[in-house]
Amino acid sequence: MRKSTILSLLLMASAAAQAQAPAASEDVMLQGFYWNSQKVTGWTQLADMAEEIGQNFTCIWLPPSASAEGGGAVGGTNVGYHPRQWNNQTSCWGTADNLKALISTLHQNGVKVIADIVINHRAGNTDWGNFTEDDFGTYGDFQLTAEHICKDDEMNTNTSAGSWYGKATGAADTGENWDGARDLDHTSAYVQADCEAYMNWLHGEYGYDGWRYDYVKGYDGKYVGIYNDATSPYISVGEYWDGSYDAVWAWIQATDMKSMAFDFPQKYATMNNGLAQGNYSNMTWKEDYVTPRPAGLIHHAQSQRYAVTFVDNHDSYRDSNKYTGDIPQAYAFLLSAPGIPCVFYPHWNTFKTFIKQQIAARHAAGINSQSDVLVTASDTYYECTATGTAGTLICRIGTAAPTDVPDGYFLACKGTGWWYYLSDNLNETYTGISAANTDAVCNAPQFYRLNGMRAAAPLAPGIYIQKTGKEVKKVLVK
Repeated sequence: MRKSTILSLLLMASAAAQAQAPAASEDVMLQGFYWNSQKVTGWTQLADMAEEIGQNFTCIWLPPSASAEGGGAVGGTNVGYHPRQWNNQTSCWGTADNLKALISTLHQNGVKVIADIVINHRAGNTDWGNFTEDDFGTYGDFQLTAEHICKDDEMNTNTSAGSWYGKATGAADTGENWDGARDLDHTSAYVQADCEAYMNWLHGEYGYDGWRYDYVKGYDGKYVGIYNDATSPYISVGEYWDGSYDAVWAWIQATDMKSMAFDFPQKYATMNNGLAQGNYSNMTWKEDYVTPRPAGLIHHAQSQRYAVTFVDNHDSYRDSNKYTGDIPQAYAFLLSAPGIPCVFYPHWNTFKTFIKQQIAARHAAGINSQSDVLVTASDTYYECTATGTAGTLICRIGTAAPTDVPDGYFLACKGTGWWYYLSDNLNETYTGISAANTDAVCNAPQFYRLNGMRAAAPLAPGIYIQKTGKEVKKVLVK
């Protein structure tokens, strides 16, 4: 084989290994649910929101869609994290047909759909270990038994297991134990084949585009790499819940660089221990002890591509892990930083106007998951300069921040204690359009992203491009 052919194959293999962490991704994700939101963000309710979701987000993360422990009644109270029957996609969130219709509608609006994959553990049908059969049609059928449960599971240590006590004969758990359901033995080729069939079935029959892996501390990260090789998701992201950079980065490496991870180090450093405390220095880490960057996986070039950044999620929002600071300021940080930002539904629903403006500015500058973002102030306020593919964005956060417009920039949007400035070269591509009124002076115009989709109102005061039919003119926004 010629050297050039060998080199091409190596490059292809390298690209495939990182396919689940898109390079220089401009994606912005919505977590389309929160705990017990099934009557607010069920499948039919989200379908009604699909057009607006598509105007602002490229991906949406849905909750677990398999029938869960206690039954799969639509509108029920089990949100899905103890799955009972993988091949039954009628759940508290809606029917299987509702789910297919939702995913189709989201696709029509340009949104990729991320499934919440819960494969660390599994609930029995009516008892500890009597699993339902997995019938995935042409993708295969499987019947898990006690031999597929880790031998150090509670089935072998808790006498409450009754007649099931001592019957688990799988290998030892390769991760942390989850005592709420039976831990599956991922060293088993049969379990691996079942998981792969399940996920390929979700893609082929329902149209899911990617995976959010639940509780990945529960099994060795290499299995996520194996499952991604078998299912080729657009995006894979693991929930490795740990504030340590080294721990989360080690898990990403354990997947053979085949998955992203939620940036819990960023969540704790920049949000809970930084912005919520008015401690701006905690929001900054130095890359290689030299260059100040936004804190978290996103602070280093080696790991920023693998970071999904966030303020809160369905779990952290319920307890002492909740971010308690100013929400629009938090998203001003998130949407000017590297990584793929994930917006939490309750925040989106409450602060939609501000978040739309911030997303529009991010897209206008071409900020992506691997953008060069330099922190220029982190003492009494936070300031960074983010360099995108189209221009630059300066973000300032904090009441002590200067409010003068930097030379070479214009004010794009602002709120209480936060400001976004875009480089002057974007002044004519960052366009506005009048809203309900047709005044030459637009008091409530809307942004247009670079892809032509409408974003948010109102604009900050300044001069913008107004488009009315075929007419294009500059207007003053007061």
